[in-house]
Amino acid sequence: MLDNDSQWVTENYDKLRKYEGKVIAIKNKKIIDIADTLENLLKKLEERKENSAFLLIEAIPPKGVSFIL
Repeated sequence: MLDNDSQWVTENYDKLRKYEGKVIAIKNKKIIDIADTLENLLKKLEERKENSAFLLIEAIPPKGVSFIL
């Protein structure tokens, strides 16, 4: 499932740019929550009774910033 969500992010990355500087949670190729920080996102997911271990969580970097993995 996470592989499908990861592929979806790759295919839709240009559309996800509107979430620059945010952290997003994805489940079944849909954004289910958005926050400014990972900590806030995890709190929101916990309140919704979502298990973050089964979600894809992605940080969308601000324009001009790149992550090196």
